[in-house]
Order: sequence, then structure tokens, then C-alpha cells
Amino acid sequence: MRITAFMLYNQFSKSLSRNLSELGKVQQQLSSGRKLTKPSDDVIALRGAMSYKVSINAIEQFNRNIDEGLSTLGLTENLLSSSENILSRARELAVSASSDTSTAATRKMTFYEVRNLFSELLDIGNTRLRNKYVFSGYKTGTRSFSSSGTYQGDSNTMEIYVSDGIKTRINVPGDTAFSDPTKLVTSDLTGQTLTGTLRITTGSGNPVDVPVKDGSTSASPEEIRDTINAPMTGFYSGSGSTVGTGTLTIKVGTDDAVTVEVNSGNGNTTVSTLAAYINNNVPGMDARIATDATTGQVRLFFRPATAGTPFSIEVSDSDGNDTDTGGLSALLHTDLKSNLTANALGIEAFVINGDSDKRLLFAPVVAGTGFTIAVDEDGNGNFSDAADTDGTGLSLLYHASSTSTNLTGSISFFKIIEHFANSLLNNDTTGIRGSIYLLDGAIDSVVNTTADVGSRLKYLEDQKKRLEENNISYQQSLSALQDADIAEVALSMTKIQSTLQAMRISSMKSLSQSLFDFLR
Repeated sequence: MRITAFMLYNQFSKSLSRNLSELGKVQQQLSSGRKLTKPSDDVIALRGAMSYKVSINAIEQFNRNIDEGLSTLGLTENLLSSSENILSRARELAVSASSDTSTAATRKMTFYEVRNLFSELLDIGNTRLRNKYVFSGYKTGTRSFSSSGTYQGDSNTMEIYVSDGIKTRINVPGDTAFSDPTKLVTSDLTGQTLTGTLRITTGSGNPVDVPVKDGSTSASPEEIRDTINAPMTGFYSGSGSTVGTGTLTIKVGTDDAVTVEVNSGNGNTTVSTLAAYINNNVPGMDARIATDATTGQVRLFFRPATAGTPFSIEVSDSDGNDTDTGGLSALLHTDLKSNLTANALGIEAFVINGDSDKRLLFAPVVAGTGFTIAVDEDGNGNFSDAADTDGTGLSLLYHASSTSTNLTGSISFFKIIEHFANSLLNNDTTGIRGSIYLLDGAIDSVVNTTADVGSRLKYLEDQKKRLEENNISYQQSLSALQDADIAEVALSMTKIQSTLQAMRISSMKSLSQSLFDFLR
């Protein structure tokens, strides 16, 4: 085949265009630092690069979420720590004010500090971060607590994504952060008529019927407290069982002691007759009978007529032993020794004195033990009438189970401090001692909440480290796919430039010939 000059020209032209195109591509890679500049460069590699970019962008968003969570939880942890300090200080004051050396005057002075602690705790509860209330749940624009300590937010928790499909909570609603969830509290008992009988069952024990007050006289919350907390004898076979004979010396508060002769002549040697005799002859003392609803056995228990008043019962037992549990000495109850069992029902009751309300709080003597409180308001022996669970009168104490109850399953720290302050103001030593118990529960609760917040902070910090490590790995893989090797690209450009130079020289010699060069 004859090679013409035109054919040589076309060949040189195509080679020149191809090499110039390669030179342009290499120059673009060199200037951008990328070997993938358009999809046609390497479709498979570009697809992998896009996948890595999506993962890297997701990590950036997760990191922004985590930073938000770290700031919120970090502030929450500090606030809860400050709350614990306030509650601990309140407990110190309660221990001091409960001592016998404290007076009404010193307790009133303590009252002012406690009210300041209330205000400090309120300020903590209403803290804002970036103009949002930290403890208001979803209602971040609403003040978390009112001036009286009533929670105004909601119970919702905010969650953030920290990885694909994985979320974690970054807030603590105020009704959780500032309350003890282990307590059961009635609603306000002010103005309620509290008459009838309580049937209390603790754990796997038998139900015990406890009369609160007769059908015509309403009990106060304090009287119900003293009834449930009353020191009780062991079980007798029935109300007609004998209690022995001898002498009881009963002293109530600062009143003079009253001597009760227990003998056949006074007709007071059985459980029921002794209870009636004491009620008729000992001012300030109320003797009652609790009945095992299953076996019919009874306990004799004592409660002061004026709620919260201390009392003692000394015994001179005709059997010659005044301190054993046989005969009349079963009723021994002094500061030094008592044969009566306090909290024999397995639960404790506390009166919560608010600024404008009064409530009862119940807790098992042994933590974690379940209990029920059934109610017979009308005294007909039926504990399942509609009136016994309707949420009025004595039925406000109804508590069948966690899903069937008229009690609230928590008490706020503000209500606890308010109760303590009012107990100080009223020189109520029983209320002050109860405040120690309530503050212990509050401190335990805030410690547990702080530990939960701390664990979530640690989780977010660890997750952030993992994301940073993943981000480095993705960046390295992305770089391997799309970044150009500068040295290699520079070498390629040198080769192309050398090729073009050779082509230029060759083309000048080949294509500069005239027609005469081919004539012979």
C-alpha cells in the first residue's frame, strides 16, 4: 500500500490530539490533586468515593449531634451535683434541728436558711442553655418550675442519633431530676373526711385490718400516720384473749403518769376490755385493736390522742418479770426497752406539710417490699365498694398495685424542703425527723440520676472517639480512590511532553517535503 503525505498528516494529527488530551488531563490532575475529576475517569472508583463521602458527611452530622449532647449533659451533671450539695446541707440542718438541744427559736432561725436553700434549688431547676430550659422536657420555652416548685414542663426525653439507627437521651425532665420515685404520696388531704378502716398487706403476709377512726369522727393525717406507725403487741388469738394482770404506768407527753390496775376486779384483763379501759381512764392515750383478716388474730396498739406526742408504758407484771414478753409485760414500752413492735404493719407513714396542703407518704420498712392498702370507708366490712376507690376521703390512700392506685409514685425535692421548712417553723420534731428520712431518699435519687447522666456522657465521649477513628479510616480510603500521586502525575506529564517534542521534530522532517522530492 502506497503511503501518501496526506495519510502521514492525518496520523500525525491524531497522535498530536491524543497526546495533547492526555497532557490536559494530567495537568488537571496535577493542579487539582485529584485523579478522579469526572465520572468517566473511573466509574467504579467514583462510586466507591461517593460512598465514602456520604459516610464522612454522616459522621460530621453525628459529631454535631454529640457535641450538642455533651454540652447539655455536661451542664445537667453540674446542676445535679449542685442539687446534691443543697440537699446534703438541708440534711445537716435537719439532723441538727432534730436534736433535743434545739429549741423553737433555733429551729425558726434554721427555717430561714432552709427557705434560701429552696430558692437556690429553684434557680438550678430553672437553668437555661442557649435560652432553652434544661429540665422542661420538650417544653423548652416554658419555665421548668413555678415559684412554689410545681413542675411545669413535660416528661418527654430528647434523643439524638449518634450512629446509624442508634439514639441516646441527652436530657433529664425535671419531674425525674428533682423527685424521689421510690415514695408513694397521697394527693392533698386538706378538707377530706378520713373515717373507716385500712386493710394493709405487706409482701406475702396476711392482710391486717386497722381502724383509723370511728364512723362519726374524722381522723387527721397525723392520726393516720400515728396509727400506721403505732407500736403494737404481738398477736393474740382474739379480742377476748387475756393480757395478764398487774399494773401499767402510762405517761403521755408532759402530763402526769396514770396508773392502771389490770385485774379481774376492774374487768380489763382481755385485749378488748383493756383497750376500752385505757381509752376511758388515760387522758391523751388511744388504744386500738388491729385484726389479721385471714386468721382472726389481733394486735393491741397505742397511739397518742394528740398526734406526735411521745408516751411510755411501764409494767409491774404479777408474774414477777416486768420485761419479758409474757403476760402484761408484753405491753412494756419505754425509752430503754420496748416489747412493742414499731412499724409492725411493715410500712411507715409520714405527713408532708406543704405551704397550703397536707399529704401522707408511705414506704415499706424493708426497701423494695411491695404493699397494698385497701379501704373500707363505710365500715360495712366490704373493701371493694366504689366509694373505697373513688379518690375521695380515706380512699385517697387506696393502693392495690402499681397500676391501680390513688397514690402518686414520687415526691419532689421542693415538696420535701417545703415540708422541712414548715416543720421547723411549727417546731414539729416529728416532721423534722421525718425530713431526714425524706432527704436521704432525695439524695439517693439525685446520686442515681447523676450517675445515669455521667454514664451517658461517657458513652457520648467514647462514641465521638470511635467516629473520629472511623472518619480517619474513611478519609484514607477516599484519598486512595480519588487523590492523585503527584510524583507519578509529574512523571507522566514529562513523558507526554517528551513524546510531543519527538512528534514535532519528526513531523517537521516528514511533512516538509515538496513535490519535487518525489520526482525522479
